[in-house]
Amino acid sequence: MNTDPFVAHASDRDVAAKSQGSRPPDGAREQAYTTVRPDVFDLVPATAMHILDVGCSNGALGEGLRRAVPGRRVTGIEYDAAFCEQARARLDEVHHADVNHLDWPRTFAANSFDCLIFADVLEHLIDPWERLASACHSLRPGGSVVVSVPNIRHVSALYSIFVHGSFPRRSRGIFDATHLRWFTLRDADALLTGVGLEVQARDYSLRVRDRGDGRLNRIARKLLTPVQGFYPVREFFTYQVCLRGTKLATAAEA
Repeated sequence: MNTDPFVAHASDRDVAAKSQGSRPPDGAREQAYTTVRPDVFDLVPATAMHILDVGCSNGALGEGLRRAVPGRRVTGIEYDAAFCEQARARLDEVHHADVNHLDWPRTFAANSFDCLIFADVLEHLIDPWERLASACHSLRPGGSVVVSVPNIRHVSALYSIFVHGSFPRRSRGIFDATHLRWFTLRDADALLTGVGLEVQARDYSLRVRDRGDGRLNRIARKLLTPVQGFYPVREFFTYQVCLRGTKLATAAEA
């Protein structure tokens, strides 16, 4: 349950709609949201046969998941109309909807899916806690939720805020101008456990600079990956974290 005091007013809803609906226009954001995500892909259980990709973009990730396992079905939700059309050619079913206001019980029956994916979506929502809890209505007991969120505690964010003295608004990354929420690694864990999920796997995307390319980041990943369990490395050099949580069966369901 969301304990945040933030109250969504009409202006907040407008910003949230823009945050979903404005992907793209620019090339940087389009590249960030339309590629197959190996970090997300690898956390999806091989046994998951009915997957819901929330914020499916152009369907590239879902298409890869369909191809990986014969008979697997992938349903998508996407706000951007152009992306919806592209995704419909790749996925089994696509809903054109605003996740902020989606009526989950009316859209999807209980226990419809064995995996839900929220890749780079929750930070764009007005109330990600409530939306995630509502989505779990459609998740079967024992099913998984795979989430990807940026880490506001990354060294590049600390530099921008505490050294440079500004909170930038950019077209992509941690300071994407369409973000409404920000998470640390602990917050990301709490996001899942707060809706009754048990975190069972994590993937840390390590880098030292905001952009993922470049020689410096390649060297950093090579050096830091073996020691990513070391607290300062994990907390301050994780740019993005992917988590998999499992919905535990209640006594009634068991």
